[in-house]
Amino acid sequence: MLHAQEKPYIFDSYGVNEGLSQNSVYDILEDNQGFMWICTHDGVNRFDGYVFNEYRFNPSLQAIDGQGKGNLGVRSNTGGRALINRFALKGYKGYSLYRNRRRQLILTHNYGISVYDEYKNSFEKTRLEDTVWANNAERDSGVKFRILGEDTVTHSLWVWRPMKGLYVLNDSTYGIKRVIMYPPAITRKGLVAQAVLKDGNTIWMNFEPGELHAMDTKTLRLTTYCLPGITSHAVLRNLNKDSLIIASRGHIVIFNKKLNKYTDLPLVQQHEKDQTFAPFCMELDQNGNVWIGGSDGVIVYNVRRNEVINHIVSFNGSEARSWNIVTYLYRDASDNMWVGTDGDGIKKYSPNKKVFNLYRSPFTTHNMVRSVYKHDDGKLYVGLMNDGLDIYENGGKFLERLPNEDRPAPFPGANLNAICREDFEHLWFHFSDMSIGLFNVHTRKFDNLTKIVKALGMPPQEDNYPFLFKRTTGEVYFNYGCYLLQIVPTDKSYQVAIVHEFPDETLTTYYEDFLGNKYVGTKSAVYVQKVSSSRWEVIPLPQGTIVKSINKNASKRLLLATSKGLFVLDENNHVLKHYNSYDYPSLINDYFYGVLLDDKDRIWVSHNKGLSQINPVDDEITTFNYEDGLQSNEFNTGAFFKSLDGELFFGGIRGVNGFYPKDFKNNPSRPKVVIMRMEVLDKPYESDTALSLLKRIELPYNHNTIAIEFVPLEYTNPLKNKVQYKLDGADEDWVQAGAFRMARYTNLRPGTYTFNVRASNNDDIWNATPTTLEIVIKIPFWQSLWFRFLLLLLLLGVAYYFSTLYLDYKIRHEKLKLEKEQAVDQERARISSDMHDDLGSGLSTIRLLSEIAKRKLQDSSQTKELERISEAAGELVDKMSEIIWAMNSSNDSLENLIAYMRSFAADFLEHANIRHQFFIPESIPNIKLSGGTRRNIYLAVKESLHNVVKHSKATEVVIRIEMQQNMTILLKDNGKGFDQEKVRLFGNGLKNIQKRMESVGGHAEITSDNGTIVLLDIPLI
Repeated sequence: MLHAQEKPYIFDSYGVNEGLSQNSVYDILEDNQGFMWICTHDGVNRFDGYVFNEYRFNPSLQAIDGQGKGNLGVRSNTGGRALINRFALKGYKGYSLYRNRRRQLILTHNYGISVYDEYKNSFEKTRLEDTVWANNAERDSGVKFRILGEDTVTHSLWVWRPMKGLYVLNDSTYGIKRVIMYPPAITRKGLVAQAVLKDGNTIWMNFEPGELHAMDTKTLRLTTYCLPGITSHAVLRNLNKDSLIIASRGHIVIFNKKLNKYTDLPLVQQHEKDQTFAPFCMELDQNGNVWIGGSDGVIVYNVRRNEVINHIVSFNGSEARSWNIVTYLYRDASDNMWVGTDGDGIKKYSPNKKVFNLYRSPFTTHNMVRSVYKHDDGKLYVGLMNDGLDIYENGGKFLERLPNEDRPAPFPGANLNAICREDFEHLWFHFSDMSIGLFNVHTRKFDNLTKIVKALGMPPQEDNYPFLFKRTTGEVYFNYGCYLLQIVPTDKSYQVAIVHEFPDETLTTYYEDFLGNKYVGTKSAVYVQKVSSSRWEVIPLPQGTIVKSINKNASKRLLLATSKGLFVLDENNHVLKHYNSYDYPSLINDYFYGVLLDDKDRIWVSHNKGLSQINPVDDEITTFNYEDGLQSNEFNTGAFFKSLDGELFFGGIRGVNGFYPKDFKNNPSRPKVVIMRMEVLDKPYESDTALSLLKRIELPYNHNTIAIEFVPLEYTNPLKNKVQYKLDGADEDWVQAGAFRMARYTNLRPGTYTFNVRASNNDDIWNATPTTLEIVIKIPFWQSLWFRFLLLLLLLGVAYYFSTLYLDYKIRHEKLKLEKEQAVDQERARISSDMHDDLGSGLSTIRLLSEIAKRKLQDSSQTKELERISEAAGELVDKMSEIIWAMNSSNDSLENLIAYMRSFAADFLEHANIRHQFFIPESIPNIKLSGGTRRNIYLAVKESLHNVVKHSKATEVVIRIEMQQNMTILLKDNGKGFDQEKVRLFGNGLKNIQKRMESVGGHAEITSDNGTIVLLDIPLI
């Protein structure tokens, strides 16, 4: 007996139009990275959920270097790029896949066994090469080798060669250890194994109906079991550690290996040619059910109940029976069931995918749905725009179409806008332009009651939003323009009456709660008539708001689906919440059509961007679109319905979706992201190793524009996977990847970057561990340390060279200067010597002769002139001595200057009977002064002392010399001081002091305060 499942099997399809190299599939396997590998009659394909990469056999007799590596082609239906025509296979047919304990991917083919090199992305390494056919049957058959399993103790790999026997290979070198031929008794009958299974140390084989053989791999001893339930087309599989399941034509046998007992379940499934189901493959699903693929789709066998619970004959929702020869079944790590067919590509069932059954008529071109209703018998009635009525069986199979184009037309109108139940046999139909009547679900006859409505004499109205509502009291409410009408049965017919007129309004929807409160939606407002009142009260809404649907939840909150979002009102009709795309960005659309509540009181709304589920407890919003299996993103007014068993229906522009929210569970699988390829300067990055296996790459400084392509490997609903990436060092936060799953960066500065990429599955469950790739943009050589070091050495060398030249120049210059100074000094010494010897002696002679002449004259009046001559000669001698001192280079030091000034002051002031104190610093810096500088400083001091003696009438003078950055000379007397105004007019001496200080770069300050103070400030540097 066949039991139907509550949850239907909805399949995704992949074929040549999606990039599969050929539609006949004979093996499927998931590798350790998460890629799906598919073997076909025309090569091997690697699938990432978006594109198929082709690996093919080279049909040419020659191999040209650089060719055959494949070409990147854009798949228009997915937007991704696929590698096609990669000639990386050594065999051209009989492909079979196996993944060993070292997680290597092994491919068997008609020329032997090849191991996939994931670093070079190639199957070119052939480990076992055998190009010889055992016989013509093997030449023409589809499979030459198939790997059964491994023996880790003996490091052996067991390979089945159907036309010959068993091969035992070394699992590392793939060298042949042993060839085990079929038993002679079997060979004499001309039989070969039809099914072989390795089970630990036992090889199970079936050669002919009714028998099962077990060979011990250690002793090679063969045991035969008689199992009458085994017929032709046997398929073997381990069910658990104790049992085998053997499916064959017309039978399912469970064999207990320990007890040597079996159970036999006959199969009565017949396909359209009245032939018994022939199995070709088996796989276990996530619930422990056994899927048996064969000549007529898939049989789902429940082991615990020992019965078939489903027979899947169609993998396409619009087909009653698909081309369904199933050749291979495989369940991946996320529990997705992959179905390989002979001629119709791959089908994929995802148990963790949200299932939206699609009801779409194969006979119409638009499927523009205006109304939906599920009747008591499980049939779905769908009203269409301009196309009458479609009827579907439970589960989505199209049953019947009643178009309005037939003559005579079955209905009074083409646009069937509303459907509701009258009784088990009849349904109410409401068409636009005010047509209404009863439809008999058994006879398919329509009773037109429009005339009794028109008999009311209502003026013509806008009638774009017809609705129907069956009240608990039996009346049916419907609308026409601004009128709310009711129709009630009488003894022989029906009676129509006006319930209420809403002037200047167009009615759009009606709702009545269990208490009897009535709600009417219009194109501008909501009206309510409470059960305790006969008056209709208006509930104002924002201007321009069109009410599309009304509902009420278990908390007595009124839900209004409008053209401006969803309004939630309390019992006093005050707005509690307003769900809209501005306040709730995850809502993405505001034009709502229908609002329904599921069994958990969660809100479902249809709109122009799909369906949204709103959890009113935490305001979590989940939106589904056409990528989840919806008929399209756009839905229609009035096309929504909730059945008694909790199934929700929403109709749109391309059909109807039905689903059970209670079956929706989040997908627990977290996708891994694989970096597929990279472009540098818009050219493919060349590497000896596949980019997905690299952890670090280095690029020159001028190769700083890159594009990285990646793919999330999770197959439940790949179009709903999301990817985020971030380049540490360039991006501040995660970036949402687009449809092409590529990140591009330009003008990256030299440095070390880490590219991170992570993904979420169709339920927004993110993988917390990102895939990373370190990218090093090398600095240019002129910014490297070694170059900077060499440059520094070069600069130091150049600096040393030029400094040497400069020092040499300075030395020569100083030498010349020194020689000049020496020559000047010598000349100064000669001049001073000549002046001393010639002028000095002459002046001394004049002074001496004047003194002698003065003594000889007795008349004192005659000696006055001689005294003046003697004094002038004495002064000239003193001045000449000062000039000679200034010119003598041996006196060019600060210490000599101070000593000379001290000697002069002592002699000069002592001769004038003026006490003095001369303070000098303990240490005098060794500073050389030119003769002019010494002379100006000395004369300024001398002039200051002369002023003291001549004008101040002082009795004491203090002279203080201090050394800091400058040399300061302070001369202070206790005389009468001077008048500063008169000094400014007539004091040439003081002006001379200031001029002399300016000539040496210093300055003089002369003040009068209880005497005269002269401060000379002279820079030493």
